[in-house]
Amino acid sequence: MNKLPKAATQIAAATAAVALLAACSATPEASTGQSGQTADLASLVDASAKTPIKDVKASLGAPSGSADTKLCYITRTLSNEFWGFERDGFEAEAKKLGVKYQTFDVTDESSITEQLDKAKSAANQGCSALLASPISATGLDTVFTDALAKKMPVVILNDAKGNVPGSVYVGPDAKTIGATAADYIATKLPAGGKVAMIEGDPGSSNALNRGEGFKNGLTKHSNLQLVASQTAKWDQTKAQEIASAMLTANPDIKAFYSQNDGMALGVAAAIAAKNLTGKVLLVGTDGIPQAKKEIQAGNMTATVSEQPVTEGASGVDAALWLLAGKKVPGWVDVPAFIIDSKNVGQYATGMP
Repeated sequence: MNKLPKAATQIAAATAAVALLAACSATPEASTGQSGQTADLASLVDASAKTPIKDVKASLGAPSGSADTKLCYITRTLSNEFWGFERDGFEAEAKKLGVKYQTFDVTDESSITEQLDKAKSAANQGCSALLASPISATGLDTVFTDALAKKMPVVILNDAKGNVPGSVYVGPDAKTIGATAADYIATKLPAGGKVAMIEGDPGSSNALNRGEGFKNGLTKHSNLQLVASQTAKWDQTKAQEIASAMLTANPDIKAFYSQNDGMALGVAAAIAAKNLTGKVLLVGTDGIPQAKKEIQAGNMTATVSEQPVTEGASGVDAALWLLAGKKVPGWVDVPAFIIDSKNVGQYATGMP
């Protein structure tokens, strides 16, 4: 009768000891994990911080990679050479740092469903981190949320800065881009005048934010009047047709702002057809090589140039910093800047 309680006590003590040992051995792995991968990613991202890329690099140092790391980038259409440069920056940096990489692109700028399918596919192909340039601001949120729940860093490149906790945005401020264009036009038209805007796809965050930034920028310059604004959905031919119609309806337009350089090439053709080259200002966006050639030729006035190669490479760095358990700002700012006849010679080929 006395042996049973004693045995039960011994069993209970042994069970408690095993549980305590298991808890102690599990604690370090749960809090840090190998290379910090099991850390709470949201806690590694300062959602309120917006920091220039040069300052982030100075603070965190060069990232390191390993052959068992795979980074996956879901981009947009590579028929738009801007996204080709973004891809080039991503792949070159991944290769330099010795990590595996894979790029997933879509058919055209409106392929929201296709991009979602590609993102879902990427998330199931052994990726250590996801990088993406969403067409729609929220179009990939479900994939991002699932990835972060699996301790997979999410880095958004250039467009559609999201609100999914734990994600990091690497790129410029699209509203600032639009405002920069407005300010530049104001400096070139001190007497004021009528201006027009050619918009990108209305479902694109870049289009919405650049447009908002441009309109807000114009409010600071009361002598500039926005008389026409219409979407060409990033299409060069449509942009030419729309700009031609705008010039017919408002022959005294003094300047155009195009939300990307591809459409700006169409606007330049419309301006030329009206024999107004050099008389009507034309400011594009992105800084693609062809736009810079047109600036040198006098067919475009300027472009608000982005830095897609730098963005792509910085996205790789951000993903690797997170995988290493380092804290990263929620917004890694890669600012855009004006290229015109004064400095176009410094950026004659490629993109920064």
